[in-house]
Amino acid sequence: MTFPRVVGLDLAAEQSGLALPDGSTEAIVAPKVKGARSLADDLARMDHIQAHVYDVLFRLKPDMLVLEDYAASLRSAAAHRLAEISGNVRLACWRSGVTLALVNVMHLKIYATSRGDATKSQMATAALKRAGVEFATEDECDAAWLRWLGLDYLGHPAFDLPATHRRVLKDVNTVRRVSA
Repeated sequence: MTFPRVVGLDLAAEQSGLALPDGSTEAIVAPKVKGARSLADDLARMDHIQAHVYDVLFRLKPDMLVLEDYAASLRSAAAHRLAEISGNVRLACWRSGVTLALVNVMHLKIYATSRGDATKSQMATAALKRAGVEFATEDECDAAWLRWLGLDYLGHPAFDLPATHRRVLKDVNTVRRVSA
């Protein structure tokens, strides 16, 4: 049996977290902006993240990329920029034939801590307790939890979790383009 190659991606407008199939993590830092942000700055940010994601998808050929789904309650310019970035990532998965798994942010928190209102600190504490790892950034921690959830969804949990955490696996939404 082959162990699935899963990527976790925690998107943010300024810095995103990426968990790779080998378990390593990294931060994708957006290009810095001087002064007021312009449309060109937003497009440069999208291009930067999209290029990074395409590199991961085509170089590493993961079986699945796990991404937080849209937070419908957010209504701001930052939320719109994040939705544009997320749309690019979704399209990259579609074009490359990589399965995309969407996870509600509250479900990710439940998976990690059993609490839908968990803080970033509680997520980091849970990662240390369950996997024995600490992360350089909160974004990388969230990306690792997305990857671990994806592995568990595919039947290859990285570690044991109680049923109270794992109950959210049934709500993961996946899609994969099967023909070009």
